[in-house]
Amino acid sequence: MSVNESYQDQEQVAAHSARYVAEPQHVSGGFELGSMFDFVRRRLWIIVSCMLFMCVIGATYFIAVPAPYISKAVLKIDTRKFQLFQQPANLGDQMIDAGADVESHLEALKSENLALKVITELRLADDPEFGMAAAIPIVSNLIEARKPESEVWRIRNALRIFEKHYTVERQGVFLIAISFESANAERSAQITNAVAQAYITQQLDAKYEVTRQGTKFLERRISELRDQVSAAEKAVIDYKAEHKIVDAGNGRLTTDQQATDVNSRLTAARAKALEMRARLDRIDAALNDPAKTNIINATADEALSNPLILKLRTQYLELAGREAELSEKYGRDHLAVVNVRDSMRRIQVSILNELQRLRGAYKNDYEFAREAEELINKQFQGAIADSRSSNEAQVKLANLEITASTYKTMYDNFVRRYAEATEQQSFPYTEARLITEAVAPIKRTYKKSLLIVALTPIIGLVIGIGLGALLDFLDRGFRTTTEIETMLGLACIALVPLQRKTADDNQRPPTIIGPRRGLISNELGVVSSVVEQPFSRFAEAIRTIKLAADLNGISSSNKVVGITSTLPDEGKSTIASALAISIARVGGRVLLVDCDLRNPSLSRALTPSADLGILEVLSGKVSLDQALCKEVYLSMAFLPVRSKSRIADSSEILSSNAMKKLFERLRHSYDYIIVDLPPLAPLADVRATSHLVDSYLLVAEWGNTSTSIVKHALRTAPRVYERVVGAVLNKVDMKALSLYDGSRAGYYHNKSYGRYGYTD
Repeated sequence: MSVNESYQDQEQVAAHSARYVAEPQHVSGGFELGSMFDFVRRRLWIIVSCMLFMCVIGATYFIAVPAPYISKAVLKIDTRKFQLFQQPANLGDQMIDAGADVESHLEALKSENLALKVITELRLADDPEFGMAAAIPIVSNLIEARKPESEVWRIRNALRIFEKHYTVERQGVFLIAISFESANAERSAQITNAVAQAYITQQLDAKYEVTRQGTKFLERRISELRDQVSAAEKAVIDYKAEHKIVDAGNGRLTTDQQATDVNSRLTAARAKALEMRARLDRIDAALNDPAKTNIINATADEALSNPLILKLRTQYLELAGREAELSEKYGRDHLAVVNVRDSMRRIQVSILNELQRLRGAYKNDYEFAREAEELINKQFQGAIADSRSSNEAQVKLANLEITASTYKTMYDNFVRRYAEATEQQSFPYTEARLITEAVAPIKRTYKKSLLIVALTPIIGLVIGIGLGALLDFLDRGFRTTTEIETMLGLACIALVPLQRKTADDNQRPPTIIGPRRGLISNELGVVSSVVEQPFSRFAEAIRTIKLAADLNGISSSNKVVGITSTLPDEGKSTIASALAISIARVGGRVLLVDCDLRNPSLSRALTPSADLGILEVLSGKVSLDQALCKEVYLSMAFLPVRSKSRIADSSEILSSNAMKKLFERLRHSYDYIIVDLPPLAPLADVRATSHLVDSYLLVAEWGNTSTSIVKHALRTAPRVYERVVGAVLNKVDMKALSLYDGSRAGYYHNKSYGRYGYTD
């Protein structure tokens, strides 16, 4: 990690050390192009391997499975149908939709029965191409070694393979294409034509069978209807003879005809009487008018039949016109006008006399018409009385005649249909006919094979991406500084690179020799690199940790720094010892304390022969100076732990007053106190040190420490979380890190640090 990035502003560090977040933050979702690019770079070997593997499979398929020959035949569908029971006049109303009819033929061509018929006719179940044996010889040998299957099984297996290679599709409106693919060109054409011929034959057989069954039914039904017609007609004749019913023609009886004739005469007589009455009423209305103003108007109707009234009316109208002219010229009282009026009155009197004469004549005509009406009405009542007695016989006769007519109509229809069915049986036909016969193709069809080969790298790409995504999903460890900051709400202080122990480390002599065994021994080559390789990334990362602790101490007392981790084996002891050596190397008085009482791995590594430690100091058996292990050439001391058995109450010891007094004493003697603490998750010891430690440093192993465990541990230790300065990502593979943080990939390369003396 770069110095500029690691040296954070002191106000940000101070504010960070005082904050507490009960629930750590989560990484915000969303698609980022940079993240996708990092994923591809990170999982490139999986993606490429899957693609190459699938390409090999595709090439193997292309070589091992030869491309098939595909032959095609074309059928034409004639939607004009002949139906056994249809009426010729309604043929157009009974035709079905042409599109739906072609679709029904498509489904029929795909039927299992048709395929089984072709398989049986061509004995395809015995053909190796339709058996379990494949094109690959190894598979063929394995199949041959199996127990022979039954005939039914072989036919069903041949049907399964047949359906995979058989295709039916619609072309245009009335055309259907049938195609079959096979490794043999002649076999492909043979099967295609066999399917077409089998379908046409099947249609003919079906129509012939339907016609034959219909003909038999019609024969039986015609015989039954013939007997029913004879019986119904005989019943009509017998009933007429029994009830002496005579037919007057047109299906009517004599009594009905007589009643109808009399009714017609009665209607005419009533109409004539009404007419006479109307004429008489008009004349009466004119004669009964006191003012006699309707005489002229009444004569207008009667003048059509009376010449005298017509003549008098004409004279009256002429005088009326003359009277109006003279009145206008000479006045109404002039003698000429008065004479004209007298002449008009005389004409009115003449018209009135003529009307009275006509009234007498009309009255006589009316009375005669009424007498004739009454006479005819009596005759009609007599005819009704005569026909009423035969009503029941007429109703029963009508029912018998309807029954006979119905049977006769049905008989005629069935006879006609029988003739049509006989003709259809003599000249069978089908809607489907072969217009293009399949021929053996001269070239193989590579379309399917090339498609499979083209899809194999895509499938490999999908599989590779899926496997890479699965690996990323299963990877629950911290990989970048951003993940620590967003998930834990902590600053990532340093990236400590992975230090691999080499053969030279075992042969290197001790760096420092003191009166006791040196703290930096042959067995600690990783820690000794802080002194021996001061320009290494490891040494720079330790210095960054020290600087972060110093900056945090500006705003608070930071004498005691606790180094802990979530789980064991994350390198906290290495970070603690390296930090202490780095501080001592620049002249700081530093004390390294091993407080991992249950598993003092740091004490076993630094002072394997020590027989006194912190427990003896707390119990008062020895003094502090007797228990300390001091380094001669560095102002550094180490307080180990010596225990022959595991300590169950280690948290009680760490939270005791004796431990608190010991640390208060140490604060006055040293500038820095680096405390190697137990892991945070499995033990309660770290929580018991909150009264001893000023700030904590959380160590997480790169790519190994589970994020969920770290978040849970911090949530359950709020007092520790408040004082965490930051996190250290330990054992980082710098080359692999660039695959997870592509935006800063160049930042992790050694060439970025070469001019500043880096030796990694």
